[in-house]
Amino acid sequence: MKHVVSYIGNFIWRLLGGVWLAAIWFLIGVALTITIVGYPLAVNCFRIGWLCLKPTNKRVGVYFEKYLPLNLLWSVLVGWMIIPFAVLSITLHILSIFGIPLILQWVKVGKVCMFPFGAIIK
Repeated sequence: MKHVVSYIGNFIWRLLGGVWLAAIWFLIGVALTITIVGYPLAVNCFRIGWLCLKPTNKRVGVYFEKYLPLNLLWSVLVGWMIIPFAVLSITLHILSIFGIPLILQWVKVGKVCMFPFGAIIK
């Protein structure tokens, strides 16, 4: 039964914005893969993209302090662009009664999207 609920939650998540957020992360990962310097971050972008496709039953730990300068730079340059998309998707989740339990998943994914350096996804 738990797998069925997780499957339904992931389906609703993807339907209400998860696919687009994952596509953004995959595109960022591809762009960073092209540059040699950005390759280590590209691997993390692909992990975050997979998290955006299946957020339920995943645990996320964000260690912001470990990479403080990189996380602040990321938040200023890229992270702020994800906030309007997240607000729109959260609004869609609220409007559909079935998406309300998934709002906490947006909090989890939002932390990783704003501060990807030092994020551990299990």
